[in-house]
Amino acid sequence: MTPRIFPTTATACLALALAAGQVSAQRSGRDQPTAIAVRAANIWNGATTRQVNGAFELPAGEVIDGSVAVLNGPVTVAGTIRGSLAAINADVRLAPGARIERDLVIVGGNIAGIDQATLTGELAQQAELMRYRIDDVRLDPEGEPTYDDGWWSARKRVRDWRNAVGSQEFLYVASRTYNRVEGWSFVAGPRVMRPTPFGAVNLELFGVGRTAPPMQWDNATIGHNAKAEVLFGRRVGVAVGARAFDVVQPTETWQLGEGEVGLGAALLHRDFRDYYSRHGGEVFARFVAGRGADVTIALSDEQWANREARDPWSFSRGDRNWRPNPSFDVGSVHLLSTRLRLDTRDRVRSPWGAWYIAADLEQGGGRLTRLGAPILPIVPLQPEPVWYSRAFLDVRRYNRLAPGMALALRVAGGGWVAGDPLPTQRRLGVGGAGTLPGYDFRGEEPGRDRLSCTTTIIQAGTPAQCDRVILAQAELRSSFLFDGVRNDQDDDWWRPGFNGRTAWVLFADAGRGWMVGPANAARPEMFYERGALPPFSSYRTDVGAGVDFGELGLYWAKALDRDDSPVRFILRLQRRF
Repeated sequence: MTPRIFPTTATACLALALAAGQVSAQRSGRDQPTAIAVRAANIWNGATTRQVNGAFELPAGEVIDGSVAVLNGPVTVAGTIRGSLAAINADVRLAPGARIERDLVIVGGNIAGIDQATLTGELAQQAELMRYRIDDVRLDPEGEPTYDDGWWSARKRVRDWRNAVGSQEFLYVASRTYNRVEGWSFVAGPRVMRPTPFGAVNLELFGVGRTAPPMQWDNATIGHNAKAEVLFGRRVGVAVGARAFDVVQPTETWQLGEGEVGLGAALLHRDFRDYYSRHGGEVFARFVAGRGADVTIALSDEQWANREARDPWSFSRGDRNWRPNPSFDVGSVHLLSTRLRLDTRDRVRSPWGAWYIAADLEQGGGRLTRLGAPILPIVPLQPEPVWYSRAFLDVRRYNRLAPGMALALRVAGGGWVAGDPLPTQRRLGVGGAGTLPGYDFRGEEPGRDRLSCTTTIIQAGTPAQCDRVILAQAELRSSFLFDGVRNDQDDDWWRPGFNGRTAWVLFADAGRGWMVGPANAARPEMFYERGALPPFSSYRTDVGAGVDFGELGLYWAKALDRDDSPVRFILRLQRRF
């Protein structure tokens, strides 16, 4: 059977992605190079160091008096180096009997065979690649620049306060994303970051603009997002602050990235999120332990309101109507949120694997009108008191099996914990390119929908209605093809991209959603008791394969429990997870 091809996040976005490089980022700063990158550069720049650009191999029995520095590699050592070895953006393989009499410094590469070789000095390794500049034969490491993201993505910034770097911008403009409710959305206004003896002070006073027609001087077009923050400490410390906001908030942000959602809307007239309005303020405290760990506690008082889909421009299918933006529950709420993040993926001393853990516990209470509930009211709905608890956990493990090969595992899920039924904007679903790419987004049969829990009463926009979801993903990837032919000798600087590590990818996914409550005779596969999990035989599963070019991935996926399901094509602008 000939596979049918279904684009999900983009079909024609390759050309736009290339053009977006001209408009997406404005360089605003630069982090300092890491200590390990500086050590590797010092070895390269040593007066007696043997410099090699490209593959390097030292056979058994051969001896080098002095240090060796290899750029781009790969590096194979079976003999003896009577100095240090620096491998820059290169993998290292040590054969039995290999000997390095001083330090081994690896930047942007893996190591194999360390247990069967002799290392007299110290092993220092970092996972991320080095950005550098070459002047004649001297190599100078550069820190990664910080960028203000482009027209399709949310604003993200590296926290310069940790390096005691201050800045002041009286007109700071940054794009957010593109969607069917706001069109192109951006923020503009003054931003000040000032280091102090005890830490730093940050101040942002941003107005929010939205371009979806009709543009008028009202809260559908204009909003605000202001924040004041005082930081005590730098790499380890605590921040306290407050925020006032009037923003359009997306749901299900854990599935796809902002850029992919924005390009899907701009190019394909297809939006993979739903949106509601948040207006209010919050106070927060954030406890920080380096770049890879933090805990945030926030208390907010806000108003929730509905937003309708408008008519922004799209590259294709502009004659079609947008999917309606669903109705959500509206009213006033108080939220107590606790968020934990632990990320060791860039930690320099984790050569064989890394963890990413994100946990979120939200307790909400207030008075809401249940406009998003899947019911047909006979009388007008009235505000009712609501109290609920909701939790979500995302755990990922990255395992290096061999140089250039890695196995990544992920378990994510959560939902209702206690209290009243969740507001519609806090309900969950799975399915689509970001979770189960073998299944179409919101494409299950109503009444038997194990991905979004859609009932036989179909709401406009088909919002996710599950009380709980769970998702398990496994991915095996291995570098190939371009690793051996990459050559940056003539470049004055180097940055990963299409000339990065190309990898083939094999993956499998399993997941589903369900409702919490007594068994329902009409829908026995949808309701499970509070402490129960659905049997694994009821999960939706898929398998797939693809090629990842570093910042662009091409994948094919097939649902396993449906013989008639097509093979789906997915284009991703970031790694799957």
